[in-house]
Parts: sequence; structure tokens; C-alpha cells
Amino acid sequence: MASLSLPRRNSSASLLLFLLLCFLSSDAQQLAPSQSRTLLRLQRLLEYPHALAGWSSATAFCSLPPSLSLSVACSGDRIVELVIVGDRPASPGGRNALSPAFSSDSLFTTLSRLASLTTISLVALGLWGPLPGKVDRFPSLKTLNLSSNYFYGAIPVEIMTMSSLQNLVLSGNSFNGSVPDLKSLTALVELNVGRNRLGPDFPSLSSNLVALVLKDNSFRGKIPASLASFHQLQKLDLSSNRLTGWIPPSLFSLRSIRYLDLSHNTFTGEIPSNVSCGEELRFIDITNNHLVGGLPSCMRSNTSTRVVLSSGNCLNAGDLRHQHSDAYCNDAAVAAVLPPASKISGSKSNVGVILGIAGGVVVGAALLSLLVFLAFRRARVEEPKVIALPKPVATKSLAQDSTRTPAEAGHMYGAARTGTLGSIPYRVFSMLELQVATNGFDPSNLLEDSARGQFYKGSLQDGSLTTVRRLRLNQKFSPQSLPQYLDLISKLRHHHLASILGHCIFSSQDGSNTTTMVFLVSELVTNGTLRSHITEWRKREMLKWPQRLAAVTGVARGIQFLHTVTVPGIIGNDLNIENIMLDKTLTAKISNYNLPVLLKNKNSKGGYERPFVVADDRNLGSIHNLEQGEKEDIYQLGVILLEIITGKPTGSKNEVDSLISLIQKTLTDSPSDLKEIADPTIQGTYAVDSLRTAIEISLNCASRDPNQRPSIDDVLWNLQYSVQIQDGWASSENLSIQV
Repeated sequence: MASLSLPRRNSSASLLLFLLLCFLSSDAQQLAPSQSRTLLRLQRLLEYPHALAGWSSATAFCSLPPSLSLSVACSGDRIVELVIVGDRPASPGGRNALSPAFSSDSLFTTLSRLASLTTISLVALGLWGPLPGKVDRFPSLKTLNLSSNYFYGAIPVEIMTMSSLQNLVLSGNSFNGSVPDLKSLTALVELNVGRNRLGPDFPSLSSNLVALVLKDNSFRGKIPASLASFHQLQKLDLSSNRLTGWIPPSLFSLRSIRYLDLSHNTFTGEIPSNVSCGEELRFIDITNNHLVGGLPSCMRSNTSTRVVLSSGNCLNAGDLRHQHSDAYCNDAAVAAVLPPASKISGSKSNVGVILGIAGGVVVGAALLSLLVFLAFRRARVEEPKVIALPKPVATKSLAQDSTRTPAEAGHMYGAARTGTLGSIPYRVFSMLELQVATNGFDPSNLLEDSARGQFYKGSLQDGSLTTVRRLRLNQKFSPQSLPQYLDLISKLRHHHLASILGHCIFSSQDGSNTTTMVFLVSELVTNGTLRSHITEWRKREMLKWPQRLAAVTGVARGIQFLHTVTVPGIIGNDLNIENIMLDKTLTAKISNYNLPVLLKNKNSKGGYERPFVVADDRNLGSIHNLEQGEKEDIYQLGVILLEIITGKPTGSKNEVDSLISLIQKTLTDSPSDLKEIADPTIQGTYAVDSLRTAIEISLNCASRDPNQRPSIDDVLWNLQYSVQIQDGWASSENLSIQV
């Protein structure tokens, strides 16, 4: 019998067709169909957020490029990571919450079909309702981030069974009830349940904790004694709660502790003088409590390796001008006297002991009042002899939590509303509008043509002056990701930045090549540079010390915003004093800051990429260089501060080093002779301690060793402290004016 066969030509064509179909369908087969259907259902449940725009049954989910608002990672045919950052940050009144049809139970029922997930991050999506117990249906889950939503009720006890959990981030919700017992979470790295409304009791947590951040809550009661056994703990932040009682002394000496923030509570009693601080402890904040007495030797002053903040108590140590009188703390002290170390736990008190303690407190308070009174009298007539970086006012900032996850930091656009520019809405411009605004991009309107792009001066129809920046899209950058990137850029609006007002996308075709240009429209500040307000005395009134201090503090706030609003932060900015503009109210604005860089696709070799073609010799491919960029910004801020103090322009690092040497010599030979350092035009307008603090900050920032330069948070805190000193000096009639 003859065999049945196809002609050779038809056989080859069929084979090619089969291979082509396999190639085209490979992405679709990469993910199990049930996983794709679950993602599309999730899109509907979340009410089609902007981050999920364009999802359809044809979407190759595992091939989506990661961005700050969306990341999907797969292993085999399963989804293992899901990160979605929305544009509905939690706000008062719940105006960003999803519709009444939303169900948190349905959400987690759907998510549970993705049983291989190791990361769930659903941030600022307007989610609301109780957190259901079925949250435990992910056996491999390591990260659960539901921050900046509207979840309420108790944290379900089922969380204690999630033994793989390493990161639990529930900040910015409305949880209440008690925190569950998390003993079983032996690998927990960070518990961050900030800005919630939780119950009165702390949980008994695993001793393997590395960071415990419970700031900005309504916790009551005492610090649990079990925290003293957390020898792996590196960061403990219990600030801005309603905690009372004494502070367990052993917290300061934990073996691994590096960061300890207990500020803005009502802790009482005295920290024993024999307390020792752990070798790794770098930051202590006990401000704004009801503590009395002195401080142990390891906490009496700042050093090059440790910052201690203690203002707002009733202490007789440190700068007494920033401590309350004993009467402020007496009432609370009676209720919480630190017992002897041998009786911290277990014993019961009787009435006689209580009365004895109360009587001792009253007598001690009277004696302490007398000592404080005498100390104040002496402080008024004696000039401080030691120059040290003072304890700053502990204001809360976007960057204060150094342990935030990338998703948290990506979400920070919502958290960064304080100080942001909100009066002019961001919008999309047409090319015609920009043509009219720049007179057809006339060369006479060209402000700059450099590696950073072309900058044109423009005038909108309403008369607003703008800068139009022309950039070319990198051909390797996915056009589908451009809208999300521009959405990120639209969030770069801050009181101390020349903020971006809008954009325009223009594409042109040259044969088979498509070129995409992006035009960014920014506000143009025209009241002169910060340097011109210091040196051009013939054209304008020179800034006095309070105005200069306010300007450089504004610059620091702008840098803090840039460093924390995205991951990675916006670093390596051109912070030359000529690029710091002042508006008509003398508000400082940074005009030459960089644009964000993005994390590369997980399938690549890692590192970072820029969406636009910008010539730059800095390599952003490693964390080391990112940290170097942050330190360079700190250095530039120090140089600006040196110039506003001395009035002497510095054009090169050699000139900066010479000026620093001169200042250090003056401070060493005659510490009180500040008039030899200060710009003559500010004589009579500064408090000595305010100027001395600013000098110390500038020297630290401009240190030759980048590792010795402080963080932007430390700089800002100390600048605020300098402002506080200046304000107190200006309002006091008992302090003489320095000339």
C-alpha cells in the first residue's frame, strides 16, 4: 500500500507556520490561563485604576516592563509578585475610597487564586473595609503592603499563622483593636502600621525583629518589657503615640539597635545615669515627653557617630532653653516613677509605698525647680564654650523612615502633598500652544542648550512665564510605559521646586524610524538667583540673616523631597547657588533638578535607566553611585550655606577647602569671634548660637569625606533648630544684639 504523504513544499510551509504560531503564542502560554483571568478580574474589582490601563486578554502580563506604579513578576506559569501603586492616597473624609460596591472580602478571594504570590503590594488604591481572615491563604507570602488605603477594624488573628511573612506594611489605614500576637513570624523584618488607630495593647512580637515602626498611631500604655529581649532589633520607632510610663533602660543598650525614636509620647520618670548605649546606636529621639532629671553620659551630647534629640522635656541636661519647667512634668511623674531594676516586673505596691513615692517626687520636684532656676540665671550671663551640632527639632519628614520599601516610596507622591504646589493644575499642552508660547521655538528664546536638553523661555496665553524643555525619548524605552512615567513627573511639585506644570508629546516619522519628542513645561522664576540677593547690593536690598536662613532651609526641604519622592531618589542634582531662584516672596526654588530614573526590567542585568536621551557621564548602575549622588547633593548644600554665611562666592572645590580652613582656624583660635566669619551685611541681624549652628552644619556638609556628611534629614532638623534659636533671640528683650 502506498503511504500517504504531503508534497515537500507544503510540508515545509506547514512546519514554518507551526513554528511561527508557537513563537507568537509563547508569551500567552507563559502564564496559566487561570492566572490571566484572575488578573483581569482584579482589574475590575479595583475599578480600573490608571496603573492597569490597557490590560486585556491579549496582554502578556509576565512581559510587562516594571514601573513605579506596576510590577508583575512570574516564575514558570505562575505570578509570584504583584505591585500596584494607585493615585487614590488615603485622605480625610475618604474622598478617594472606591465605590460602595467594592468588597475587601471579594478582593482577597480573588487574590487567593494567585496562591504562589510572595509579594502583594496594593498601595493608594482606595481600598476599604475590614481586612478579611483569608489574608492567610498565601503560604509563601513574604511581603504584604496595603498602605494608604481605608481598611478598618481589627488586624485579623490569622496573620499570626503566616510564617513566611517578612514585611507587613499597613500604614495609613484606619485599623483598630489589638495588634495580633506575632510570635510565630520568626522571620519578620519590619512591622509598619503607622497612622492607624489601633488598640491599647502592644503585641508580643518575635525576637527576630530587625525594625519595628509603630509611629503615628494611638497606642496607649507602657512599652512592653518583651522588647528588651529583641537583640536583633536595629530600628525601633514608637513616636507620635500616647504611650506612658517609664522607658525601659535596656532599650538603649540592645546589641543591634541603631535607631531609637520615642518622641511625641508622654513618657515620664528619669533615665538612670548608669544606662549604657549600644555600640551600634546612632540616633536617639526622646523629644516632647515628660522626662525629668539628667541624662546618662552616652546621651548628653551629639558626637560624630551619634545624634541625640531631647528637647521638650523637663531635663536638667543639654540646652535648658528648650526644656519645660518642672511643673509641666510633675503631674505625670507621680503616675510613673521608674522602679528599681530588680523590681521592674512582678512585685505589687501598697498604699504606703505609693504615698512615699508621691512625697519623694514632690520634694524632688521642688529641689529640681530650684536647680533649674539657678541654671537659667547662669545660662543667661555665660557664653557657651563648646561648639557642637545642637539637638534639632524633631519634625516628621518623608524620608525619615529609611526602611521603606520601593512601593512605599513610589507611593510617596500622595504623602508628599505637604509643601507641594497645588494652585496650578498639571495638564497636557498641545504643540500649537508651545509653538505660540515660544514664538516657534525662536533662537532668541533659547535659554540653554546642553547635555540636559534644550530649554526655551515661553509665555502662555494667561501671561505666565514658563520654561519649555525639549527631550528625545530613548528608542530602547517602551512607549507604552511613557504615560506612567509622565504621571510620575506630574507629581514633582513642591513649594521649593520650580515645578513642572505639564507636558506635550510629539512624534515624527522618518521612513521606518519614529522619533518621539517630549516637551516639559515648568514655571519660570524671575526674581533673581539666591546669589544675586547676596552680592548685587546695587540692584536689590541684601538679604539679612533670617531671610538667608529661611532660603537655605527651603532648599533643604526641596532636596529632601527629591531624595524621597521616588525609588531610587532624584540625586546628583545641579545645586549651584546660581540655580536657586527666589520668587517675589523670597521663597527659594531649585530650578535645575534631575528627572527620575527607573528600575530596569527584572529580566535584564539590573540597574537603572533614563527614558530620555540625556548625555551624562555619571553611571547610575549601582547603589553605591546612588548613595554617592545623595552625598554630592549634601556637599553642594553645604557650599551654598557657606556662601550665605560669609558672602564669599566659591567657584571651585579648592576655594571651598580654603574657606573651610579659614573658618576652622577662626573657630579654633577665637570661637566667639564670629564677626570675622559672617558677611558684614548681616551684622546685627543674627543670634550667635543660630549662626554657630549654621556654620557647624555647613562644615559637616562640605566634609571632604562623603561618609562624614550628614543625611538630608539631619541637615534639615538642625537648620530648623537654628531658625528656632534665631526666632527666640529676635523676640527676647533680654539678649543683647551682636555687632
